[in-house]
Amino acid sequence: MVDIKTPYIAGAALILGVALILFGPEGVPTSVISLVIGLAIVILTSEPMVEGLRDFGAQMGLSPHATGIVSSLASNLPEGVMTAFMVMSPELREVAILTVMLASAFNGLLLGILVIMLTYRGGAIEVPKEELEHDIEIMRIGIALCVIVFGAGVILNIFSSNRSATLPIEVPIFLLLTYLSYLYFISTHDHEGPQEGSPKEAHGRDWVTPVMLGLLGIVIAAELISGSSEYLVHMLDLHVVIAATVIGFASSVPEHGIALIGASKGHVQLGVSNLLSGITQSIMLIFPLLALIVPVHLDGYVLYQFLAIAATLWIVKKSIIDDHRLTLDEGFSILVIHTLGILLFDELSLLI
Repeated sequence: MVDIKTPYIAGAALILGVALILFGPEGVPTSVISLVIGLAIVILTSEPMVEGLRDFGAQMGLSPHATGIVSSLASNLPEGVMTAFMVMSPELREVAILTVMLASAFNGLLLGILVIMLTYRGGAIEVPKEELEHDIEIMRIGIALCVIVFGAGVILNIFSSNRSATLPIEVPIFLLLTYLSYLYFISTHDHEGPQEGSPKEAHGRDWVTPVMLGLLGIVIAAELISGSSEYLVHMLDLHVVIAATVIGFASSVPEHGIALIGASKGHVQLGVSNLLSGITQSIMLIFPLLALIVPVHLDGYVLYQFLAIAATLWIVKKSIIDDHRLTLDEGFSILVIHTLGILLFDELSLLI
């Protein structure tokens, strides 16, 4: 049960956050305060939103896994809006593209943390084979498409005369159609009527208020954290790679911190499916939407991300299909490979 005081405290934090966004003076102290308030909003609004999504899923007859996918889509909404505005600015365009691609790595990193958090005392996270049938398939397709784009990008750059190759328009179209097909099959597979043992309070529209509170919290927290991070990055004159890493991390925390908090409250399947969906949504939903708006140059940074996403998707897929459970050693492996991928990406900033 959610503490009855939580919505009021969360509401006060939201009002303070909006005041900082609208009237906060520009400066380092304000940016630091905004970061702290943003993280506080995430913590305060995530629990009510998890409960609301659980009730929504029960009322709609969705499994916990499908509810996690819905929560991941809702969580990614602020990131999509934020990066859409960023790509309109020529000087932030590459940062926005790299930020979205890095979000996949950060979601994988959070997945590793979640698995370790839930299994460090022993046991394992059971991953139902039937519910993940389509997830494994979308991961396989994602790996194949990323490898193909990486190979095509290398060849195009080799034969391009002194200029970076541009991502062919067919790529975002295929990525988007593939993910939309995945959502269609998930909706037809997981809508099976009310689940046995569904909470009795899941009736009417009781879920609307906590879900809207959570979505509002995600949007405000994302604005506070990402805006403050952008300001600090600008003040420190960071390289585009480092800037994308900082902003990508800052935007992933408020959006998918809900998965960690939800899992710690007992909603394990919702948390796991939220992060699993977040890994593929970044590269197969948000990225192609941006790539349809602006051209994406296949420079070394972007090509590395395609290769890294293929490798990290493979390690996650392999960990799941081995025995359909996630254990402590697998959580550690997922955490290590995603952390290494991010660190090596940051090393590319030394090239320029």
